[in-house]
Amino acid sequence: MVCSVASSDSEEDRRAALDGARMLVTQYLGQQPHIMKASGVPKSLLDEVGSVLTWPATHEQVTAASKLVPDEIVQMLCAAGTAEECRDKVRHYIDNGCTTPVLYPLGPDPRVMIDAFADWD
Repeated sequence: MVCSVASSDSEEDRRAALDGARMLVTQYLGQQPHIMKASGVPKSLLDEVGSVLTWPATHEQVTAASKLVPDEIVQMLCAAGTAEECRDKVRHYIDNGCTTPVLYPLGPDPRVMIDAFADWD
């Protein structure tokens, strides 16, 4: 699971964590719409993102399309936001049968994610 943890509880850091994950999610929305549809992403959003991205997508296209992707979709598909929000998402997976969550740190410093889960139970 992609995990993009804010380096603090500030709204600015939370936004940066969400935006980092949003870029990755946007690429998946445009390049793997069948997987995203199966994950519960509305077809209308897939169509909208698909109208902006071509194959191969440029960074500029991904950036433009990312503005169409709401926070709710990012958080539906990733553990992204504050440390508490990320832990809650992983807890949701565990509560629904995941026995070994594998976290993929997204962001400039993977230690932020490691620290967020270091003393978590």
